[in-house]
Amino acid sequence: MTLDLEDVLAGWHCPAGEICARAVTGRDGAELVQLRVDMGVMQMFPDGRPDGRRYRGMPSVLEYARHETRLGGAELAAEDWRELERELHQTNYRRLALTSLAEEALRRDDVAAAVVHLRRACRDIDTCLTHLRLAGEHWRDGLGQGSWALRPTLVFHRGRLGAQLRIAEGRCEQAVEEAAAGAGELDKLLAELGYDEEQREEDPGVVFLRRLEERLRREYDVSATLRERLEQALAQEDFEAAARLRDELQQREQDAPRGPSDADGRTRPTS
Repeated sequence: MTLDLEDVLAGWHCPAGEICARAVTGRDGAELVQLRVDMGVMQMFPDGRPDGRRYRGMPSVLEYARHETRLGGAELAAEDWRELERELHQTNYRRLALTSLAEEALRRDDVAAAVVHLRRACRDIDTCLTHLRLAGEHWRDGLGQGSWALRPTLVFHRGRLGAQLRIAEGRCEQAVEEAAAGAGELDKLLAELGYDEEQREEDPGVVFLRRLEERLRREYDVSATLRERLEQALAQEDFEAAARLRDELQQREQDAPRGPSDADGRTRPTS
């Protein structure tokens, strides 16, 4: 048996500066995701903790930290927080790999595969944001600046990939909502980071998501989404229409396809 990575990378062309990933099958038949990095490769499980390990008997460091902090007054050791940060970056690397896989699937018109990868990528973004929110509440001074700097990028890509996922699922109105929500969340985060109104209006991420929302509205003829019509009915105190629209919204959510991004039923976190 050879341990030379050249055998693993043989035939896997990756142009400089591009993110390249592939899905492979492990020796035990398990699905794996590989991400090309400079002079090597990262291998991750597509679900659960990227390295496939448990932490102190829990499925992930995040689950352990949430469990301990929910107990009330429990203080995690610095080692636990460092492992949480490490898991955050592992999950973000997998998010990059899954996004690359989704884009490749769309290029070859494999919508079913793209949906799977996009759901997982959105799930990983939500997980990363939960890592950051938990650390912000309990270990803000310990988390590195590089980790905090991920927040705008994650929020931007959550809006972009969320809209892309809804389009792939054939849920065009929800795609508009994802783009609009992403722009709003990114604008809010930038305001918290000290950006003034003009800077936020000119931010490339905010501009992209707002233009995406406008393009989707035109392309799919969405003048007002179901949520927007519900808000308008409530503002006009048309409670009969509001009740009907609320029922439609609930039915839409019940009929929505489920996947890794929303299988646990939790509302996605903001920054």
